[in-house]
Amino acid sequence: MLPSLQHGGAERVIVHLVNNMDRSRYVPVLALGEVEGPYRKDLREDVLVYPLGARRARNAVPAIVKAVWSLRPDTVFSTLGLNFAVAFASPLFPKGTRVVLREASSSTAFLKSVERDSRARALLYRFLSRTLYRLVDKVVCQSDHMLNDLAVNFNLATNKLVRIYNPVDIEKIRTLANQSNGSYAGPGPHLLMVGHLYHAKGCDLLLPAFRLVHQQYPDATLTLVGDGDDRSALEDLTRQLRLQDAVRFTGFQSNPYSYLKHADLLVSPSRYEGFANVILEAMVCGTPVVATDCPSGNREVVEEGVNGWLAKTEDVQSLAETICKGIVTRSSLDRDLIRARCEERFSVARIVADYERLL
Repeated sequence: MLPSLQHGGAERVIVHLVNNMDRSRYVPVLALGEVEGPYRKDLREDVLVYPLGARRARNAVPAIVKAVWSLRPDTVFSTLGLNFAVAFASPLFPKGTRVVLREASSSTAFLKSVERDSRARALLYRFLSRTLYRLVDKVVCQSDHMLNDLAVNFNLATNKLVRIYNPVDIEKIRTLANQSNGSYAGPGPHLLMVGHLYHAKGCDLLLPAFRLVHQQYPDATLTLVGDGDDRSALEDLTRQLRLQDAVRFTGFQSNPYSYLKHADLLVSPSRYEGFANVILEAMVCGTPVVATDCPSGNREVVEEGVNGWLAKTEDVQSLAETICKGIVTRSSLDRDLIRARCEERFSVARIVADYERLL
């Protein structure tokens, strides 16, 4: 169960999971608050889509209970905005129904973000998490950091938590990366950021960091692939920093992989993350990564001087210095090794097998 199949890393993970589960053992049914979305076309034809008719948690409980009694699944698996609703509804499910939730972000960083806007909302979120997560059988965390963070913040037993990394569709990325929709002009170096343009992603920190980089490397370019609520403000900031000739906003791209393949560096400047899928996607393309050492799984993926480098979180100077370090030393990295290490740890087959053992 999830709210929709809109653009996002969690949605892509669910599509990988339902498409690749062993059909001799599992019959996946995808219950959606909103049945249409960009990733709907990527579903296998044999995946049954069940319309919940409600994508917000506060409205979804009756629909969730009705769906579970109608479908009678062995396991209900939920992520994103339906987690609280599924956990709240779980005592009303048929006896023996297992309930597994998938957490999508670092709880400490998310709570700080919520608290910045409303302390009362942050307290409510903490209370609901501590109370409702005890009602379910398992909670999937995308990294060891997230698992430990969740256990501490919400006083959850570690045997209720399980770490499963996100998968990356290696063959699909390789195929799409060879298409020529993403290109760069000039000698570079060419830096790339891919993701939603909103506060958590840290693009407001990346732009002033890039200004420092651009002073050292006047031919450097920065391409931001993605859309979001902050796009207009970021475009204004680009003009204020007089970087409009070096910075490009492409908007959302259904195929960002050609951009990833031909970039010199992927930059992930996030304040916090769940598990940054785009970092894995860059590595499949053999592209090294500069990422912040933010509350996330970044430290579990980025190996210093092997496939990338880590910068301090919310530190413009550190981000700029780390990007410059990447520019200087990127040619010494083995791109084939970057690809191989990623494929070994994060292939769809390996991660789906982890989920099948759990579900």
